[in-house]
Amino acid sequence: MTRVALHVLMDNRALPGFASEWGFAAALEARGETWLWDAGASPAFLDNARRLGVRVEAARGLALSHGHYDHGAGLTALCATGFDGPVHAHPEALRERWAERRGKAPDAIGVPEEPRRILGARLAAARSTVRLAPWLDICTDVARLPGNPESVRGFFLDPGCTHPDAVPDDAFLLLRTGAGPVAVLGCCHSGLVNTLARLRQEGIGRLHAVVGGLHLYNAPPGEVDDAAAALAAFGVERILPGHCTGDAATAALARALPGRVEPLAAGMTLRFGAAS
Repeated sequence: MTRVALHVLMDNRALPGFASEWGFAAALEARGETWLWDAGASPAFLDNARRLGVRVEAARGLALSHGHYDHGAGLTALCATGFDGPVHAHPEALRERWAERRGKAPDAIGVPEEPRRILGARLAAARSTVRLAPWLDICTDVARLPGNPESVRGFFLDPGCTHPDAVPDDAFLLLRTGAGPVAVLGCCHSGLVNTLARLRQEGIGRLHAVVGGLHLYNAPPGEVDDAAAALAAFGVERILPGHCTGDAATAALARALPGRVEPLAAGMTLRFGAAS
């Protein structure tokens, strides 16, 4: 059976010869088909894809983790390659969004106008859990349980920063592999503890791997400790943090969970065994 491969097309860091940026994109391959996960902050992920031998134009579809520029701004360039598949995302990904900046005007952080127009035209609305392939689901509507941390501080739905944005479109992928279930995150704005609780709703109580952004780069130490404890309780064998996790949090996770943490970088290819 075809092994499940995850190609890191964009991340905040990169292997030699590959581009990096504040953004995330990946390609998933199994059983002779390709799916894309996020589209970076610029067209740079397309050059990385070519170097990795990934034909993005032939992908069956794109799944979007949430409607922020660093995950969806590359959609226009992706479509220019000839990609004509659907974009699976929570409908709230179409929102305009801002981030509050101390002493400065707020930054527009939603998907920019042109890729947002394409997103609206190609949107395959994803609510709850949607089966994209026999080995691949997109999971949305992550409940925010009382007392659990979330990564939504400073986000708003208006430039006046009066209407808070809880990023309700935050989503993740669930891969079913021969090595066990694998969760692929975007930014994990719902919080890792809430995301793992969402997995339990899918009947998943143990993970082979967690891959992607954990949004811990600006988190207090207690939240990093909570994330490490949650990963340990879930028995996660491989933890591959990238994008918005942050170097300090990644190092803290590695100390708490020795031998399990492998930082991501654009240009990496991860293999998780045969598709189940």
